[in-house]
Order: sequence, then structure tokens, then C-alpha cells
Amino acid sequence: MGEGGYNGGLTVEGRWGCIAAASLGVPAFMFLLLADALGDCAPGTACKKGFLTQVALPSATIAIGAGLLVYWAIKIARRKNSG
Repeated sequence: MGEGGYNGGLTVEGRWGCIAAASLGVPAFMFLLLADALGDCAPGTACKKGFLTQVALPSATIAIGAGLLVYWAIKIARRKNSG
């Protein structure tokens, strides 16, 4: 394509947001998975732990939150530096 065409690729904000989401989401997932596997209920009580509510949703929330926070922070910083 010519000079004014589509350049492709991700933005800087998107790349750093994905890196932050992965670097915080994967350890959070592994820690919560380990805690869920090692956690035990008191004898004689009926407790039902679920993978989705105890591991998957909290780690997804941490990853999405970190990714968006970094994305927005870099976008704001680049906007302030450019103008």
C-alpha cells in the first residue's frame, strides 16, 4: 500500500495493555487455582466451591482490569506528550 494506507498492527497502548493483562492474569489464575485445590472445607459442613466463581472470574477480572488500566494510562500519557 501507499504511504497513506493501512499500517496494520497493534497500537502501543494495546500491546502494553495485553502484556500487563497476561503478566498479572496468569499468576493470579495460578495462585487462585492452587488455593482452590488446596483449600478444604471443615468436616461435617456442606460447602460447594466452584472453579468458575472461585478461580476463573476473579482472575479474568484482574486481567481485564489491569489491561484496561495500562491501556488508558498510556493513552493519556501519549496524549499529554503530543499536545
